Amino acid sequence: MFLQHYFVNWLDKRIPAANEFSLNHRNIFIFPSKFGLLYLALCSLLFLLGTNYQNNLMLLLCYFLLAVFLVTLLTSYSNFAQLKVKLGRMPEVFAHDEIHLPLWCNADSANSITQHGIVNVGIMGQKMSQWFDADTINNPLILTYQSQRRGWHTLPRITFSTYYPLGLYKCWTHLAFSRKILVYPKPVSCGVSLQHVSSASNIAHDQHSAHHAVQNNDDFSHLKIYQQGEPLHHVAWKQLAKGRGMYSKQFDGLEHVDMWLLMPKCSSSEVEEQLGKLCHQVQELSRQGHKFGLDLHYLQLSPDTGESHRTACLKALALYPHNNQSSAFAQAAGQ
Repeated sequence: MFLQHYFVNWLDKRIPAANEFSLNHRNIFIFPSKFGLLYLALCSLLFLLGTNYQNNLMLLLCYFLLAVFLVTLLTSYSNFAQLKVKLGRMPEVFAHDEIHLPLWCNADSANSITQHGIVNVGIMGQKMSQWFDADTINNPLILTYQSQRRGWHTLPRITFSTYYPLGLYKCWTHLAFSRKILVYPKPVSCGVSLQHVSSASNIAHDQHSAHHAVQNNDDFSHLKIYQQGEPLHHVAWKQLAKGRGMYSKQFDGLEHVDMWLLMPKCSSSEVEEQLGKLCHQVQELSRQGHKFGLDLHYLQLSPDTGESHRTACLKALALYPHNNQSSAFAQAAGQ
């Protein structure tokens, strides 16, 4: 354990995290492979036999094989040093789902020499799970691993290795990307439960006034020309079907009522389930174009619609209760 910790700290200094890498002598490791060590053993045996029996042809063969071994060292390094690696845009990830890392691997355009051979790719310390042919790179290369919990995750180091050209040497590197990934709670299917609260009152007002506001909202008022961005569930579909144009339904007092998703008070063992239910409701309400707010007791996100609001709500759920400082959440929501 101590040696592993020391090795990780040494790697952090030798190959610090970055958004993009161009391989060079500072981040490439090279050492004879198992086949290369057997090759050296053969050369040693030939040297001993040639010296013992004073056989010049055997000595010449030994020196020739050693020359090939040394030339292969330079060829293997110079070929691997042509590789450039960049991490692409990662899709949304929910807890206990697979994290997909899109890796863009290209030969360095600044060099006229093209890269060759098979390159193996995998999570450091694990079995290599992907490979690509450097002569015909098909970008992006998708590397997957399992997410365990919600919250911020630091990406593990990714290992690239190759045995080009003769398999005598293994060239490899362990790259760490500076980007972090936010894992959202795993959605739990449930019904949508919204609290209707008058905008002129606080969320903590009694349920009687909230219920009265909801009753007013159920009263149809009039139709108006549909404006882009309005919720689709307000569209007067019958009018549209009759060819009279696209109108939206207006209700009395609609603009004075806010709809909120509330985090219920629960024990620590029930927190993840409740967050999963809220995550599912945020997804459903956003998909349907509803305007809603999110109340986590110590943090309130005002009612809104759109992709940015959905993302902000999911971030708040992912960081619960670690974002109980408003400034910390504001910084996270702005990323």
